[in-house]
Amino acid sequence: MSMPMIPPAIVLCILLGVAWGALFYLWKGRSWTEMALYIVVAILGFFVGQLIAFLLQLDVMKIGQVHVIEGTLMAWLCMLAIAWLKG
Repeated sequence: MSMPMIPPAIVLCILLGVAWGALFYLWKGRSWTEMALYIVVAILGFFVGQLIAFLLQLDVMKIGQVHVIEGTLMAWLCMLAIAWLKG
């Protein structure tokens, strides 16, 4: 019995979210818990950006089915909002 494959678009979204979260942590982070928080927020924000781009039918820059610009913008906006809320 073989395991089901994870779609490449989901893998790319998660990888980009992790990359943006880690980069934001290098810029603003202070503790390991913040790194985990920023990575989770970046991944969720990236997926929200994907959803918004899909619903608005935006095609600024895509890699396959992944809306890179929209996902990146939403991930960074979410991380900035969390950093601002944390003070």
